[in-house]
Amino acid sequence: MTIEEDAYRYAVKNASLHNGKASSGAIMGKIKALYPKLDIKKTMEIALEAVKKANGLEPVELKKEFEKFEKQGWELKPKEKEEKLPMLEWAKKEKVVTRYAPNPNGPFHLGNARTAVLSKDYAEKYNGKFILRFDDTDPKVKKPIANAEAIFKEDLNWLGCTPDETFFASDRLDIYYSYLKTALQKGYAYICQCKSEEWREKIKKKEACKCREIKPRKQHKLFEQMLKGEIKEGTAVIRIKTDLENKDPSVRDWWAAKIVDEAIHTNPKAMEKYVWPSYNFASAIDDHLLKVTLIIRGQEHEQNKTKQEFLYKHFGWEYPHCFHIGRIGLPGLMLSTSKIKEGIEKGLYSGWDDPRLGTICAFRRRGFKAEALKEALFDLGVNTNDSTIQWAKLIDLNKKLIEPESERMAFFEEPLQLDVHLAPEQNGKLIVNKKVFEKFKKGDVIRLRQLFNIKITKKDSLQVFADFVGTAKINKPIVGWFRERTDVEIVMDDNSKKLGIADMKIAGKEKGERVYFDGLGFCIVDSKEEKKVLLRFTHK
Repeated sequence: MTIEEDAYRYAVKNASLHNGKASSGAIMGKIKALYPKLDIKKTMEIALEAVKKANGLEPVELKKEFEKFEKQGWELKPKEKEEKLPMLEWAKKEKVVTRYAPNPNGPFHLGNARTAVLSKDYAEKYNGKFILRFDDTDPKVKKPIANAEAIFKEDLNWLGCTPDETFFASDRLDIYYSYLKTALQKGYAYICQCKSEEWREKIKKKEACKCREIKPRKQHKLFEQMLKGEIKEGTAVIRIKTDLENKDPSVRDWWAAKIVDEAIHTNPKAMEKYVWPSYNFASAIDDHLLKVTLIIRGQEHEQNKTKQEFLYKHFGWEYPHCFHIGRIGLPGLMLSTSKIKEGIEKGLYSGWDDPRLGTICAFRRRGFKAEALKEALFDLGVNTNDSTIQWAKLIDLNKKLIEPESERMAFFEEPLQLDVHLAPEQNGKLIVNKKVFEKFKKGDVIRLRQLFNIKITKKDSLQVFADFVGTAKINKPIVGWFRERTDVEIVMDDNSKKLGIADMKIAGKEKGERVYFDGLGFCIVDSKEEKKVLLRFTHK
C-alpha cells in the first residue's frame, strides 16, 4: 500500500470507532509508526486528507470500508527477522520441525515465550511444522495445572504461535515404557537399587555400581514389578548407561525413570501409573518419534543434550539440530513459575495475571500488544548469553502500536467544579482536576484543552469561578476538563488501585479498548460495572 492508502484505512478505522469522526492526531501517530522517516509536514498533510475523506463517508459506506479493511488486518507488518535469526543451511535437505515443550505447572512467561516465538518463526519460515508438547511427567514437584491446554493455547494464539499439533507426555507413558523395556533388554540401561548416597560416591570415583551388570532377564522382571507398583518409591530408578569417565558427573549414568507411589496429576489415566520417565528420557524419545529437527531451548539444557546424545547413540538415531539460548530478564517483574506459584498460594500475588508478573497473560491483560513482545524477543535472536530487556525499549515498541487507537481524555483523582461566566454554547459548568488548579491563583489565565481560554476570578475547596476570555490559542497552561463524569478504578503496574473520575465517554468503551489519560498514561478497559469502569494501567 501507498502512504496515502495506509493513512486512509486507519482513518476509516478511527472514524468507525468514534461515531464517524476520525482524529487527525491519531492518524498522524499511525503514519509516523509506519513511515518514521516521513517529513512531519507531509505526514500532517496526508493525515488531514485521509481524515477528510473518511469523515465524508456516509454511515453505510463507512461500514463497508471498515469491513473491507478488517479482513486485511490493521496491525503493522512485522519486520523481516532474517538478519536477526541465523539461516538454517541444513533446511535445504531436511524438513524443519520445531517444538515447544513447556512444563504445564503454570502459565508461561516472557522467558519461556522466547522459545515458542523463535520455534514458530523458524517453522513458518521454512514451511515446516510447529509442535506443542506438554512435558507433564513430574506428578510430584512440578504438578500440572488444570486446563493447561486451553490456558497455554490462549497465550500462544495471542502471540501468533498457534501449534500445528499438540501432545501430552502423560498420554504417552506406554510408549516410553516400551523404549525403557528395549533399553533394558539391549543393555543400554539398568535398574539401580543402590542407596542414593552410595551410588553418588561410586559415580564421583567413576566407578560402576553392582546393579549395572545385572542380566537383562532380571532387569525385565524388576521393570515389570516397578510397573505394577510392587517396588516402592525411592528404592529403584532406571539409569541410562553412559561414559563413566565423562568430565561432568551429572552425565554419568543419568536417571531415565523413577517410581512415584501416589501421583497427583490432571490426567486420570496417568494417575494409575507408578513409573514416571524423566524429562530427558521422555523428551528425547518424543523428539525422535515426532521427527523434530530443530530444538530451541535454554542454555541450561546444553548439559541435557549431552545426556540425550548417549541415548540416541544407543538406538542409532540422529540427534536434532539445536540452539541453546540465554535467559532473559525484565527489571521489576517475576519470571520464575515456581516462585510465582508460591507467591499466589501465599497471597502475595492476585493471580497469574498480576501486573507485577512477567507472565504472558499479565502482559496481555495490562494492554501490551503481542507484536511488541515478539519484536523485543526477536531483537535478542538466538544469543547464548543471558540478556535483559529494557523497559524503555519495550514501552517504546508498544507505544507505537497502541497510541493511534488510544483516545485521549481526562482523569481526575479529585474533581473540582468549574463555573465559567459568559461561556459560549452553555459550556459554563465543567469538571476539572483539583490538584492541577491548586497551583493557579486569582487572575491567572489558562486554556481549557480544545475549548477556550478563561481567567480565574475566585476559587475555594469545592469550586472555582472564572471568566470567558476568548477562543484564540494562547501561550498559557493547558488543562483537561469534561462535562459529565463516571467513576473509574485503575489497577496500576504495582497492583495498587487508583480511584477517580473520567469523562463519561469512557462508559461507552468496551473491554479491550484503550485510552490515554492525561498526566497518567495508557490504560485498557478491563471490565465495566453499572456505575464504574475498571481499567488496567499499561504504561506511560
